[in-house]
Amino acid sequence: MGNVQQFTESITVPNTAKVVKFVLKDVDTNIENYTLMELEQFILDLKPNSPKAIITICYVLGLYARWLEEQGIVETDSFYQMIQSFDKKLLWKKAKPNANKKFISNEQFKRIIHEIGVYEDFNALYYECLFQCIYEGVYNDDLSVIKNLRGSDINDNIITLHEDNGHSYKIKVSENLASDLKKLSSINIWERRNRFGVCKVNLKGVHKDSVFKIEDRNTNSEGSYKFSYYAKLRKIAKEYLEYTLLPLQLYTSGMMYRIKVELSKNEISLEEAFSENSRNRMAHLIISKELLRCNSGIEVGNFRELVKGHLDSF
Repeated sequence: MGNVQQFTESITVPNTAKVVKFVLKDVDTNIENYTLMELEQFILDLKPNSPKAIITICYVLGLYARWLEEQGIVETDSFYQMIQSFDKKLLWKKAKPNANKKFISNEQFKRIIHEIGVYEDFNALYYECLFQCIYEGVYNDDLSVIKNLRGSDINDNIITLHEDNGHSYKIKVSENLASDLKKLSSINIWERRNRFGVCKVNLKGVHKDSVFKIEDRNTNSEGSYKFSYYAKLRKIAKEYLEYTLLPLQLYTSGMMYRIKVELSKNEISLEEAFSENSRNRMAHLIISKELLRCNSGIEVGNFRELVKGHLDSF
């Protein structure tokens, strides 16, 4: 049994073990003998997509280095000291050009909405509404606020959202989105092309006037609504963005755009508002207000970490 496997099996915390396996999955058994440049390349080859990912990789390598010492496999702490010597900010600067993109700008959002309307032969309104809804703040982890949304929940541009756990709240959206959601709530057919022309499939929702219904044959299994929404969002990202964009990342992108607009009104830059240890009270208030508006449940500090290293995406 190799050193890496023994070390991995010694980790008893499930989440930590999962991260350790990912970082060390392709590790060389002689990694403790790597030069500084070789170790840096190993980290970069993992394609970290955020400063936090860099820190996590170095943390795992540090755990492995300490374990090697404890087992008497290495006699000095030079490997550990090498890991600690890395400038994490510099590493991220080197990794960022090859990192997977995580968010979208408002310009990209508007382009995607426009192109869906132009190029989708069928169901364009559904795709536009789903994408725009999440961008404007209609989101929770299980997407139940989308599943449970119905036409009768829309009052002008104020919509009432219902989570599966019984919690309800209101959110203001753009007038054009509210109008489109109303239209979509009355549509009960999904169209798709087949070899005979156009096939029409019945849609079914939680309510008769549900906005985001799904194909009737798919409504019986648990999680079918969430699966259906994810599939549609993947299609949008694949065809109009060319990189993966998770619902949380789309949701975060929308919040960041609205935060940026409010910061600009107060002559505060994104860099200043999201800098480490920022003490700008107005910036903190603007970020907090948007997080609260969207019922995100995310602390300001955690939100800063979520977008850290990607401010130029917005």
